[in-house]
Amino acid sequence: MKNYLCLSLKSACFIAGFVLFFSFFQAAIAEDLPAGVIPKLPRTADDPVLSGGTVYPFWGPVCQRYTYSVTYSDAAGRDPEYMRMYFNGSMVDMEKADAAASDYKKGVTYIYKNVPNKFGSNFYYFEASNGIGKTRDSIIDSPDNGPMLFDADFKDNEIVLIDPAAGREVWRYATGEEWVGAVALSGDGTYLAAQTSNHIYLFNTRENKPVWDYKSRASNLIGGDVKGGVAISADGSAVFAALNGEALFFGNSSNKPAWTYNLNQNGGGAYGVDIDPSGRYAAVAMAGSESDEQSNVLLLFTAAGKKLWQYHAAGNWHEVRFSGDGSYLAAATGCPDRRGYLFSAESAEPIVRSEPLSKESPVDEADISSDGALAAYGVESGYGAVVLVSRDTGKVVWKYETPQGWSVRALSMTPDGGTIGAGTFGGDILLFGKDSSRPIGRATINSAIGAFDVSDDGSFFATGSADKKVRIFTASGSKKAEITLSEYVGEIDISANNRYVAAGTSGSVYFFESLIDLNHIPATTCSEIIEPPARSAALSGMFDRQSIFAGVGSSAGNSTAIIFLSAAFLVIGAGLLIAGRKFHLSYQKIIAAVSVLFIICLALVFYIWNRGLADEGQNAFEPSGAGTAESGVCGNTVCEPDFGETRDNCPQDCSGGAL
Repeated sequence: MKNYLCLSLKSACFIAGFVLFFSFFQAAIAEDLPAGVIPKLPRTADDPVLSGGTVYPFWGPVCQRYTYSVTYSDAAGRDPEYMRMYFNGSMVDMEKADAAASDYKKGVTYIYKNVPNKFGSNFYYFEASNGIGKTRDSIIDSPDNGPMLFDADFKDNEIVLIDPAAGREVWRYATGEEWVGAVALSGDGTYLAAQTSNHIYLFNTRENKPVWDYKSRASNLIGGDVKGGVAISADGSAVFAALNGEALFFGNSSNKPAWTYNLNQNGGGAYGVDIDPSGRYAAVAMAGSESDEQSNVLLLFTAAGKKLWQYHAAGNWHEVRFSGDGSYLAAATGCPDRRGYLFSAESAEPIVRSEPLSKESPVDEADISSDGALAAYGVESGYGAVVLVSRDTGKVVWKYETPQGWSVRALSMTPDGGTIGAGTFGGDILLFGKDSSRPIGRATINSAIGAFDVSDDGSFFATGSADKKVRIFTASGSKKAEITLSEYVGEIDISANNRYVAAGTSGSVYFFESLIDLNHIPATTCSEIIEPPARSAALSGMFDRQSIFAGVGSSAGNSTAIIFLSAAFLVIGAGLLIAGRKFHLSYQKIIAAVSVLFIICLALVFYIWNRGLADEGQNAFEPSGAGTAESGVCGNTVCEPDFGETRDNCPQDCSGGAL
């Protein structure tokens, strides 16, 4: 990203991914962090319309100005009786972005500006009335959340191997900017598999040099939600992963996949994977759309890559886990489904499909006993809970609701089902027996817990937390060891023989809930308010001619521009085809639209190429004053030290809130 002015095909894909990422990220946060169910408004024919509700910037530091905006329109041209925004429990009035705007049939944009001075959640939705009807935007059953606030750059991520008996690290492996999405140890502790933003690694635990390293063919946005996952068979002979739209099955001797499966046909977003201990089966938990039967599916494969079945649910699949013999698998879904499931590997028809386990929070975690008789589930914020379900009865055995409804995003069960453990974002560590919801053990730390695992024999457990520490406790809750890592610890796994603990760091996708001391959130005195670049400038900064066509007139510049246009044609053309099929347009209309697009792109290509022949070796758009606030580089939301940008001469890019 440092050489931002030189776009290539990879850069074009990054831009498309960037836009799609933020669209999906906002939706995911809205689903995963509700602030309570808001009663739905009755619909009438006289309702006005609210559209395009959002907050800009999407994320950043405290003391920056964030603008919430939405467009109000009314078919009869009626002005709003009121235009308000729900903001953290209160209704606030919004004002017109343009005071002179009054064409309510066409639409008028309203805004509300806020400068947060402390870390915390910011829930919002928009509401308007024309005096007859009412409407809302940025809400389904619960408000949207944003912006996401953070105080770290998450550029020092790592995979760490720990000896729990000695209470010390064995080795570390730096992954830099790439977040660690999953770690998995073979049963005997000989192998460690890990997934990062764009890589799958396999290590022999004797050393921190990978046995092999697989780089994704598609690139994930660095610093984005690391969806996917990795799992390893008990003997370490097979590794299964999901990464950037692909499911991949490896042997332990080569980084060349034995087989791959295109997950984009099922929505593209994988939240979790597992492989049964014997390596016979592999499963993927997919995200997607409630209405699309081919997405939001749980997929089951054989080790040879044959898809055995898929099962569609109303909510995203968040987690999947195999029983010890691979005969059963437990899985959990998000909103609006919010259920725990238990399947036999032989059938896509669930043995257990629980009632919704929360009023309005996703079920994020799932685990299962070795014989498949019991499954445990963890529920997220607002309605945080640990739930135990019986396969034989299909009923909830017990349910424990966490203090203050703290999220349970870290959960583990011993193979015999005798001990169930969980960590909450309130810092509580809870241990249960299978017969009662009354905790048999409890500890508290002053930090959100993002990772938890209990040893197979129940003799100890390990946690990873927002204060960048791995803690190892005995079963009684006594702390054995504490190891400090470089970033938020979101992944933990203990080998079945208790030999090793593996940990991985990342930024949390739930920034405001996890990167701070939750019990002592300080307010900041904003001596200076950071003004972000204008939204139009920030967006055009990714697409302006100086960025895209920098160097046009030279061979390299011509090639870059032509590659970009080709990529843009492919992306937009594919979008037209998809949209055409979705809205049932005739193929003649679709082909006509794509043809017009092709002609425009072809004309631009010829123009650029001919210009290059005339002006070979000259740079038609050479930036002047690179690294200054007036250079055309500053203000593109990217801090670029290579161009001389610093916090002093370009605070909007290098203030800590820019990418």
